[in-house]
Amino acid sequence: FSSVAVCLIEVEDSNDHSPAFLSQFIQTNPIFEDVPVGTTVTTVRATDKDSDLNGKIIYSIKSDSDPMRQFVVDQFGHVVVANALDREAIQKYALIVQASDQGTPARTGSVTVLINLLDINDNGPRFEAPYMPVVWENT
Repeated sequence: FSSVAVCLIEVEDSNDHSPAFLSQFIQTNPIFEDVPVGTTVTTVRATDKDSDLNGKIIYSIKSDSDPMRQFVVDQFGHVVVANALDREAIQKYALIVQASDQGTPARTGSVTVLINLLDINDNGPRFEAPYMPVVWENT
């Protein structure tokens, strides 16, 4: 006699890979300070060799690299202007964009996005100190 048994073995993926970007830095083209809110500045993309939730990526911007929350990053990696920019206040940004997988515990990777603002003529000239001219009578 002989018998045959069929065994189905499922191998579960462990979260052993972190999300990775192609480079550590992205230098965007300079943008004008009056660029409309909602404008996409650049797109980042990370990959994760894990499968299922262990490989599903969520993007975010580290709050200490953008404390005024001038930018957001969406689920597709689009870095978007979230609030009006002012070059007189901040001339350049170094945003740290994180990619986190959804494994337990989550693993992360990051890229620094460098953004330079170009000035527009939005401020009139001002004197450094107030001037009070005096005109003497009969002179």
